[in-house]
Amino acid sequence: MDSTPASPGRPAAWSKLLETYPPRPSDDQQGPPSLGCLIEAAGRNSTLGAMYPWVSMQQLSMSTENSWEEWGHAPLPAMFARPDGYEVVGHDRRGEIVRLTTPDPAEAAAFAAGLMRTDDAVRPERPYGWPSEVETVLREAGWHPGRAVDTARWTRQLEQDGFRSHAAAENFLREFGGLATGHGGAGITRAREVFDLDPLLAQGEADRFYEWGEEIGHRLFPVGELAGRFLGLDEDGELYVVDGWLARFGRMPKAMENLVLGVMPVRMPEPE
Repeated sequence: MDSTPASPGRPAAWSKLLETYPPRPSDDQQGPPSLGCLIEAAGRNSTLGAMYPWVSMQQLSMSTENSWEEWGHAPLPAMFARPDGYEVVGHDRRGEIVRLTTPDPAEAAAFAAGLMRTDDAVRPERPYGWPSEVETVLREAGWHPGRAVDTARWTRQLEQDGFRSHAAAENFLREFGGLATGHGGAGITRAREVFDLDPLLAQGEADRFYEWGEEIGHRLFPVGELAGRFLGLDEDGELYVVDGWLARFGRMPKAMENLVLGVMPVRMPEPE
């Protein structure tokens, strides 16, 4: 079994799979079925991207737990990159059956997600309990529970600019992309500063993000600005200020609390 070992989290697992099975280049989308393209499409789906992925041969499956070892505990549908198309295999009283064959990996991912919802196979996670002050700020900026915006335009433009997205950034932008605060004030260990979660504000800065990513051993993707300085997220969900220096707010969702409430980010060591 060619399975990805358990990792610290689901975003890291998606990123590892995309590194292991890179999608076909965007100018070659008419080629034969590609496991990498299927992984990419599934990771961008809001239902599948929130789950733990694992791969065996040409099969992509999901787990409701944080490791692939738990995959067999629920009859979740699986997806395959076959020579003649992408297949979605589901379950009924007769066992496993092919439910869909399509040349489009995004259609396969959407269909599999639909099976999970209608078959009641996915156990929804409890919404994160924001402190009341943080939730007030987020709601005033336009956030609401279950918010899910289309990230395709941002991702497409930034990848053309030289950035490489990952599942953690897609999930962050799906929920918080486009939000902006209009005022600051006193904070816990720093002044609260306005932030704008528009990732396109970092266009032209791919080299800066790449160099800092190389320095810390992570892939940084832009998610906005804080008082004129860039914000970036790595594949583990760690939120950073990206400038001539680097500082981290912690891992999501705690990082959002620190950003909103005015907690000083931890300055990373300067390159030698």
